[in-house]
Amino acid sequence: MIRGFGSSARGTSVLHAHHTGGGGLPIPFNMPIVLHNLLFEGTGIEYDKKQKDMLETLVFSFHALERMQQKYAPKEQELKTKLFHDPDNKKLKEEMEELQLEFFEANHHFKDLVIVISDMLTREQYTQLLEFSNIPT
Repeated sequence: MIRGFGSSARGTSVLHAHHTGGGGLPIPFNMPIVLHNLLFEGTGIEYDKKQKDMLETLVFSFHALERMQQKYAPKEQELKTKLFHDPDNKKLKEEMEELQLEFFEANHHFKDLVIVISDMLTREQYTQLLEFSNIPT
């Protein structure tokens, strides 16, 4: 959670959004503009080496998740079509479950990285990020 803004309890400050695979991100990263600004805009925020490494990892994970969505969408559609025509096919059901599990796991890893960076940022960094995102503090 945000240092200086409350506890680090995880389940209490999350909202569901669909910009990163179902949401559930900590505040303020549940707002797409804030997450986008953190990852892709020159906010002028000074980061230490650990924070820079984590941001680099988070950007990589974000792009990997996008590629995974693009790659898996046609496969998922194909499996849904096949299951529609053959709903009792256990092999197709297993393939669909495996596909969904892989995607769920990738989303979970991304969300974990967002939680880590949210724990690493200081109050001043949050203030700068929110001001850059035109969100009153």
